[in-house]
Amino acid sequence: MCQKSKSFYKTFNNFGTMVSMLTRAELRVLSVLHGPTTLKELSGQLGVSRSRLSIIARSLERKGLIERQKDGKEILLIPSSSKPLELFHELLTRFPHVDSISLLAGRKLKVIGGMAVEEPRPVWEISLRSNVNRYTVHHVLTELMERLIVGKNEKGYFIAERFSLVKEFADEYFRLQNSIKAKSFSHDSVILWNGVNEFILATRSFKGLAVDSFQLTGLSRFSSYGLSVISGGVYHYYWPSREITLEEVIVHTLAVGAGARELLYVVTILKVRGFNVERLRRLAIKFDVLGVVDDIIEYLGGKEKGYPFPSRDEVEELCRQYFGGPKNDNEGKIG
Repeated sequence: MCQKSKSFYKTFNNFGTMVSMLTRAELRVLSVLHGPTTLKELSGQLGVSRSRLSIIARSLERKGLIERQKDGKEILLIPSSSKPLELFHELLTRFPHVDSISLLAGRKLKVIGGMAVEEPRPVWEISLRSNVNRYTVHHVLTELMERLIVGKNEKGYFIAERFSLVKEFADEYFRLQNSIKAKSFSHDSVILWNGVNEFILATRSFKGLAVDSFQLTGLSRFSSYGLSVISGGVYHYYWPSREITLEEVIVHTLAVGAGARELLYVVTILKVRGFNVERLRRLAIKFDVLGVVDDIIEYLGGKEKGYPFPSRDEVEELCRQYFGGPKNDNEGKIG
């Protein structure tokens, strides 16, 4: 990759991490922008300087929420046709008594993204899914409960059904931001797993093991652990991460697909290399593959599993092929 491209990706990832959240000022602009409006007109309407508004508009454009066009000597601001913007205006209309600007600004949106509607989750899981520390999660949940947007029972916290639109907005917003990041990495990128400021993409372009905060993952990354797998011309990358663990590669592989081929290679690499059970299970919860991960752990512990799990002979044959001989069940240390 040329130096210019490397510099672009570094700048993009650093910038994307900083600006992916919505600010109150940005949401205020979106709340009054219903059609094409000049920068001058909007500046007067909001009582914001044109220079300040120009900065906000550029940020919203990068986030795919507005378009900017030159109109003679004026700059025209145009709402995008994106799903998040549509949902935001629906929120303003359906819940006029709710301060939606305050509700959706900053890390509150990330916490909402890590929650589920009518499905209780403990604080540690919300923190894991939202990529926000537990102290912040507690603080945000307290505020959301006071607004009656979030409920609580013995199993954890959940978004009230009445406010499911808030969760839908968060999901669509992060999906849009992730899509913009993915397309900047490779024009043919397709997002296969979507999270809060993180995703797994598929592309036919091999970029190397790591490009700044993009890490090669899935079966193609197994070569880093001594097991080369034919990619079939499709490569998977996870964003954002400066380094990647075996447990992450395993969970990413299963999140993309947990068929017979994937299970054969996953079981083999875990049998040989060993893994941290607690770390693997926590990641499996985040990537919604806990059921298959628990089945794999049981299989490695000696419990028989039917299709699509491989036979013991298939696993031993793969061990001989890549690692020079059969491995017994105690060689791969499970910690």
